[in-house]
Amino acid sequence: MISAKYAPKPNPEIPKKWNAKNTNLNTNNCNTICIPWWKKFDDPVLNDLIQKGLQCNNDIHTAVANVEAAQGELKRVKYNWIPGLDSLLGYSSFPYLGYPGSIALLIPTYTINVFKQIKEQQNAKHELAVTKNMRDTVRLAVVAQIAGSYFQYQAQVERLILLKNIEADLSKKVNIYQATYQTGLTSDIELVRAKNKLELIKSEEKVIEQNIVVAQNMLRYLINENPKEFKFPTKFSDLNPHQEIIGSLPFNIIENRPDMQKATNELKAANAKVGIAAYSFLPTIQLSAARGDIGIVPYSTTLGTNVYFNQALFQTSLIKLSLFGEFEKSHGVAKAYYAKYLDTFRKVLRDINNDLSANELYTERLDHTINAQNDLIKNYSLHSSLYNEGIISALKLLNEKIKLDEVKITLNEHKTEQLITIVNLYQDLAVGYGCT
Repeated sequence: MISAKYAPKPNPEIPKKWNAKNTNLNTNNCNTICIPWWKKFDDPVLNDLIQKGLQCNNDIHTAVANVEAAQGELKRVKYNWIPGLDSLLGYSSFPYLGYPGSIALLIPTYTINVFKQIKEQQNAKHELAVTKNMRDTVRLAVVAQIAGSYFQYQAQVERLILLKNIEADLSKKVNIYQATYQTGLTSDIELVRAKNKLELIKSEEKVIEQNIVVAQNMLRYLINENPKEFKFPTKFSDLNPHQEIIGSLPFNIIENRPDMQKATNELKAANAKVGIAAYSFLPTIQLSAARGDIGIVPYSTTLGTNVYFNQALFQTSLIKLSLFGEFEKSHGVAKAYYAKYLDTFRKVLRDINNDLSANELYTERLDHTINAQNDLIKNYSLHSSLYNEGIISALKLLNEKIKLDEVKITLNEHKTEQLITIVNLYQDLAVGYGCT
């Protein structure tokens, strides 16, 4: 039996709340697509980068152009309701026609299959909606990429400074061991260990320098600029990782996510194509008429003899088995898009719950690392007092300083990862892509 639409199973149940725990999440927001979450960091540099990205990014320009193309396709389908108008101008000197002559005709034509035309227009509307959803997806991704690259860049700059501090402390340690080894107070084992650690730190610095180049070039690319070094007044330590997360309940997020909207509109478009294939079996009416003049002999310099003829056709396919194949194809495509819709739905819930959990746990880990750093700061202060009183050696104090430097690097790493969880969470919550 041929049906004009594909009727899938009932839509999946949307949970009333998120399964993952996150004490930072505020779900009292309904329309989050126009909230610029990045401004909560109070960083003018980040604000400016994202503003430039939304205005200048080439991926966004491409997506906007695709929307314009889809709008043109919708207009083309709408204009199919308007009859066409052809013209015919000719001259003949063929002797068997009797006399040479000229002819001028206007031929309006109209071909219509009402139900098929309606479905084609519905399909074009849904295809336009899909391109708009793709544009919004790109905007959401660009915001996340700029924020993530900016955080990575700032983190790598700070990490390089911290590594330089460790390098300086390890160089002092090497000098101390060289002096004690030469005087016979220590063996060369400690000296070799210190040198080995110093070389590893120097090698890591080269990797970080390359990471800085990659991050700044990525930022330039995202805002459609050529590679060039950045000079930012903001430091990584100025970024506050303890942020309230702007969110909403699952139902609102499902409604706002552009990939979910895209999956929905793709399914609607596929359903419309089922209708197009089904209504191809219905009759098509073709109407045409011609009005014009034929030239007056012998020289046909003027037109004077009227020409009238009409045409009305009622066309339907009696034997065109390929239509059955087209119908089955459209039905199969609709089933595939429904499966894609379900897959997108499950991924949305999976990713958001993963991100909520990651943000909660990575924030707790960051807090523990901050506490560890504070303890080592107190410890180093106590050892400094002991050193000033002559109770411990400079080498002992230096070892405590290196421990503090190392935990600062760990803190840098943990803070970076926690900030990235914020970026990922906002991207999956579909916050901010509607900002202009």
